[in-house]
Amino acid sequence: MTRQAMDRREFLQLAAAGTATMAVPGCGGLGTRTETRTETKPNVLFVFDDQLRADVCGVYGGRNITTPNIDRLAGEGVVFTNSVSSCPLCTPYRGMVQTGRYPTHSGIVMNFLEANHVANPHCLADVFGAAGYETGFIGKWHLSSGWRREEGLYEPDDAAVAAYQNKNPETEHVAPGAGRLGYGHWQAYNFLCNYNNYYHYENEPAKIYSGRYETDTQTDQAIAYMDRCQQLGRPFFLTVAPHPPHPPFDPGFIPAGYLEQVPETIWWSPNVPANNPRTDSEMRYYLAMAKNMDDNVGRLLDYLDASGLAGDTIVVFTADHGEMHGSHGRLNKMVPYAEAINIPLIIRWPKRLAPGSRVDAVQTPMDHLPTLCGLAGLAIPREVDGADLSGVALGKGGDDREEVLIGNYTSNWDFLQTGTTWPEWRGVKTKQFTYCKWLAGGEELYDNLADPYQMDNLAANGAAPDALLRLRSRLSDLLAAAHDDFRPGTGYGEWYEDRCTLVRTGLGPVPG
Repeated sequence: MTRQAMDRREFLQLAAAGTATMAVPGCGGLGTRTETRTETKPNVLFVFDDQLRADVCGVYGGRNITTPNIDRLAGEGVVFTNSVSSCPLCTPYRGMVQTGRYPTHSGIVMNFLEANHVANPHCLADVFGAAGYETGFIGKWHLSSGWRREEGLYEPDDAAVAAYQNKNPETEHVAPGAGRLGYGHWQAYNFLCNYNNYYHYENEPAKIYSGRYETDTQTDQAIAYMDRCQQLGRPFFLTVAPHPPHPPFDPGFIPAGYLEQVPETIWWSPNVPANNPRTDSEMRYYLAMAKNMDDNVGRLLDYLDASGLAGDTIVVFTADHGEMHGSHGRLNKMVPYAEAINIPLIIRWPKRLAPGSRVDAVQTPMDHLPTLCGLAGLAIPREVDGADLSGVALGKGGDDREEVLIGNYTSNWDFLQTGTTWPEWRGVKTKQFTYCKWLAGGEELYDNLADPYQMDNLAANGAAPDALLRLRSRLSDLLAAAHDDFRPGTGYGEWYEDRCTLVRTGLGPVPG
């Protein structure tokens, strides 16, 4: 039976078994592991913030604001110092987390694509749901085409958007069924930016307004959900995905009382030019949202401690990608630089993980699924590309990888374009180096230990020829493992009949 051949029935049988031996392919081609499921199922609370780069947090060297609750979590858990958003864009990140697969295997290479449950039948919620968990998703989903459903793949089409919204006023509702990738409980939306006028959807296509700030509301919902599961005596797998501190960076989008907690004088990285495209005011709005996120992390931790759930709950805190904030003269994400790809990752499990420990294994979004399976003792689906880093988190060693594939597949976050605002690139991230090859042909190589702000391109000055040759070779190997032919963004059009139908991936045709 091939890696992609395991059907849903076999998967459910394996997930229910006490012990399963399964192939666990990683970024460099891993071997097999034997996973033994324990009788006591740990809960999982998986929290990922949107656009929160690592160096905002105190534990990662943040200088502008304090993050006492994230730092508290770090002191009580395991800090990953090399967690990488291997495709620094919202929907591809979410696709990698839910499927454990490369974007070229899942078909999720840009924003506003429909996640296909046929092509990706063993997602996070499937795995944990099959093992007897209650599964819930709260917050920003962004794995549906939403209001762009009939817009097309290549260019904006305002008329098509308006016509679709006229027929379907609740475009950001994700109906129960395959589009939720196995999640049962649902208090979410696909995409919207109404932070101070927050609403979400449940099982009906009707807005449910909270009258509170988005992240505060989602924390309330998460606590209520965990409390219900505890009362029912049911283990839970809960994902919480707040949208802030995502743009707009505007006074109307920040939580009340938080701007006052941000210093008026901002510390800027040395790689931010004098003509910084990010203003001090915009940065302060971003940091105000981040302060609110930190407070809500504290609320979640306090609840787990007070309820007695803390010891049996694996808490994961991370982010989907960073934000350039003027570094290298750029804004947003989708580039190979540290500010875009370096993300926080902290895992706490008081019963099993040593508090205050740090690991430098290079970690990607694809690794969450197999790692959480490893920690919980669940079988890992064969088609997963990520690595099981549970042994690393537990202090037992294991797959302490040196290199992972990173990349950007299209030149526009919402459309299949090439050579526009965010040109396509692929690269290799190691513990020491970031190597990038642009589709147009240029190369960049940075020694992140000697040059953390990536101001000296070693590929341009020939200062590290051996490293450059080795990483060129490794890029070729990693692209082959991902069935990635490094095509221009427009070249992915053949993969989709429209935004709703994935018909092909790097692995070949998708079953109808």
